[in-house]
Amino acid sequence: MSINPPDQPLFTRNTLAAIRELDIAIAHHSDWLRQIHATLITDRPSSPTDLNVDAHHQCEFGKWYYGEGMAQHRGESDFAALERVHQAMHDAARRLLSHRVTATRIDLADYERFMDQAIQFKQELRAYQYSLIKQICTVDQLTGAWNRHAMSMKLGEESERTLRSGQPCAVCMIDIDHFKRVNDQYGHKVGDEVLQAFTSIVSIALRKYDSLFRYGGEEFLMLLPNTTLDNAAVLLNRIREALAATPITGSGGQVIHLTASFGVAQLGGHESVEDVLELADHALLAAKANGRNRVCVWDVPVL
Repeated sequence: MSINPPDQPLFTRNTLAAIRELDIAIAHHSDWLRQIHATLITDRPSSPTDLNVDAHHQCEFGKWYYGEGMAQHRGESDFAALERVHQAMHDAARRLLSHRVTATRIDLADYERFMDQAIQFKQELRAYQYSLIKQICTVDQLTGAWNRHAMSMKLGEESERTLRSGQPCAVCMIDIDHFKRVNDQYGHKVGDEVLQAFTSIVSIALRKYDSLFRYGGEEFLMLLPNTTLDNAAVLLNRIREALAATPITGSGGQVIHLTASFGVAQLGGHESVEDVLELADHALLAAKANGRNRVCVWDVPVL
């Protein structure tokens, strides 16, 4: 099986587009909110759309939310929370507007319920916007792996967790073998495509609680929570074999065979994060010195 890398990470393009479009959707929502209040306090007639049961689908914000462009975000909890609050807000607005249609008195509790929903919706909007911006700020823009900033935060969190729980956590340094040859022979564009393909191949093999970070250049770091060194070696050898068995096809039709070297150390005990990274780096150097395309475990007990 051969893998064809994209010209740049789809995640990044779509997330940047979502941030831009969300700003427009928020502006449409603000206009809708002003129109609702104008209808409630003046003789302005209600919009027929706002009286429909599916009004949350038909408003401008709803058209953005349910549009095809947001399909990749459907599984996100923050994105799902927007739907629930948005629909509840429209339901509360429809209840208020129905009083205008029937010329009956608006109950204060109904109005307060609507305002509570409108405020909560605004809070959910800002939370989702922040989560999108955070994703962009913590993701390597070339490969889609987490970046060094995210790596530092996650390493700190895992170090504290291992101290509290006593559960093991393996840290792995990865270096793509002879990557300079790829750049020299095919150019940096193909080199970038290889980095993207490498990330895709490795990510497919990871468990949902594992993390892959771009450490710099062709070096990556992998964090494997709840994993002993022995189990880490089994998982990493599986990834190493999958990588070696998967040719990468560049945009110019070049077929590139890739291997990588892996160095693993244990996070926990009284060693600092910096010391553990150094041990993993020592293991990586040992893997490269012993012929590359192998996993080397630094199994000196952590005190």
